[in-house]
Parts: sequence; C-alpha cells; structure tokens
Amino acid sequence: MPQSQRRLSSFRPQVEELSERCLLSATVLDLTTHASEGTVNDAIFRQSDAQPTGTGFIRSFVRLQTNAATEQGYNTDARPLLFDENSSPQFTRSLRVGDVPLVTVNGVVYREFLLDVNQKASAPLISLDQLRLYVGDAPNLTGYNATTKQLAGMDPVYDLDAGGVDNSIKLNYRLNSGSGSGDMTVLVRADLLGADVGKYVYLYSKFGENQAANSGFEEWAVKAAGADNNPPAPSSLSGNVYVDTNNNGVIDAGESGIANVIITLNGVNDLGQNVVLVAATNADGYYEFTNLRPGTYSLLEDQPIGYDDGLDTIGTQGGQGANDRFFAIFLAAGVNGQHNNFGELQELPQ
Repeated sequence: MPQSQRRLSSFRPQVEELSERCLLSATVLDLTTHASEGTVNDAIFRQSDAQPTGTGFIRSFVRLQTNAATEQGYNTDARPLLFDENSSPQFTRSLRVGDVPLVTVNGVVYREFLLDVNQKASAPLISLDQLRLYVGDAPNLTGYNATTKQLAGMDPVYDLDAGGVDNSIKLNYRLNSGSGSGDMTVLVRADLLGADVGKYVYLYSKFGENQAANSGFEEWAVKAAGADNNPPAPSSLSGNVYVDTNNNGVIDAGESGIANVIITLNGVNDLGQNVVLVAATNADGYYEFTNLRPGTYSLLEDQPIGYDDGLDTIGTQGGQGANDRFFAIFLAAGVNGQHNNFGELQELPQ
C-alpha cells in the first residue's frame, strides 16, 4: 500500500470519532434577551414577560433556596424534604396533571410551567442545568436518585438532558427584576404527562452549575385557571356517525349519516371541573359539543341498533382511539376539533 494511503487510513477513525462527539454536543439555550425562545428535546422554553402574581394568578408548587452556588429539589407532599426545597406546603407541594394549563403551539398541545428566578442585579445570570418531569399515582412520593435519574423508582417522562447530553438554559434576572414576576415558561408535550388528570406531576430541577445562584429563591408555578380574568376562547368537538359502505374510515360520496345516535363527552376542564355532556346526531348523522373550556376529554358512542362496528377515525385535534371511543383528547383554548367520525356497517342478516 502506498504511504499516502496508509496515512489516510490511519486518520479515518479519529475523524469519525470527532463527528460523533459533535453530534452529542451540549446545547446552551440563551434566554437572556426579551422574547427569546428555543426548543430542547421537544420542549419549548420561552423568556417570559412580567405578569401579575400572588393568590388567584399563579400557584407555586416548589421553591428552592440555599446559600450555595447550586440548588436543587422537587415538589412533593412528603416530609422531610431531601434538598433545598422550602418546607412550607404553601410553596412546596403536590401538583396534579390537570392543574397544569394546556397551551397549543402549531397544532401541538403542551402543558405550561412558569419559572421565577432571583439573582443579584450586579450578577443577574443563572443557569437551569437539570430539569426532569415524572408522573406518579400518589402526592407524597420521595427518593430522588442522582445516579439513575429516577424519582421513587420512576423514570422521567421528560428530561432536559435526555441521551446523556448536558443541556442547560441561561436566564437573565434583570429582564423581569423582582420576586414573583416570572422569567420563563416551559411547554412540555401534554401526551408525555398522560391523559389521567388525577395523577401527580413531579418536577425536579437544578440550578447554578454553569451560572451560579447568588441571591433569593427559584420558584416553579402554574398559572391559575382564569388568572387573567379573561375566559379562554371556547373550543368544540364534532363529528359524524355514518354508514361506511366500503369500510375505509372515510366519508365517501353517497355514504349516509345515521340519526339519533347518542354521543357522550366526558372529561375534566382547566378549572378541575368534571364535564359530562350528551348529544344525539341529527338527520345527517352530525353531532357537536360547543363552548368547551380547555381540558382533557373523551367521546363515547352508543352503538346504533341494526349496525355492525366499522372504522372510527380520530379528529383534527388529535388523541387516541378505540372501538366506539376517542380518548386522551387534550383540548386547548380556541380549538375546533372536527371529523371525530364513527363508521358503521350495515348489519348482515342472520
């Protein structure tokens, strides 16, 4: 082999190894300017403008404070607490999935969390270096393992550092100075937290590894329902029950609707209220539920007499489907979910 070829061959592994390291490089998301935002592992991080706070506007669920450069902790009703959490149940407590507001961005439904940071005006930068979310069945889970990244034996449903990459978010206290004004919102895909709004969300975070904490507390909260005193834009869910002659899950020309079929909507809205509504299809097989608040809903069809089950098709708002049922519908404000269609077949003679 010529000497030039031997040299080329010997260098190839080093180039490939370098490329792999580049692909796994950490992300430092800079939110130190107004209206800045970015995405890390499918979650949206946004610099937040100052907003009203206090009772009726936000609901705090974990507050971290220490004299060290780093601080960490998570929300729970369990006591004693493990890390730097404020022990008052007013500031560190359990949080249900249904208490986290729904927000829609580009057709994707998210759950929204609010972060307020506090630093010295002379050294206003601070970093959020670890963020993990867990979903559990009880309000008082405890036992965070820094090695396995598990909480009470549970794996995170969201991890800022997924894949072993040390990502971080850089924040600037001076953009919204003052405790409680709010500095960042985090939008995490609603489906990651699941459709059971009665389960509990645990948020673990760690600050100060890259930009040290130096003053005050860091606090996570959720906006209270109706906190802005303006009702959310109404939403709706609609669809058809029809005879799917060719059983393809599509309403084709000439396929007729089925009247007087009972459709039941169940769910929990953003106020924590249970919602049960019943509608009957009209002469064209159409049904609709209007003036819905944001929430998590399901639609159930009463199987019409004289028909066999056909294909059911989930609507434009998304969700999951099973026979005669659509569920895990995360409905945000101002969303009109259409074409939640139940297909039926003409019953074969016995």
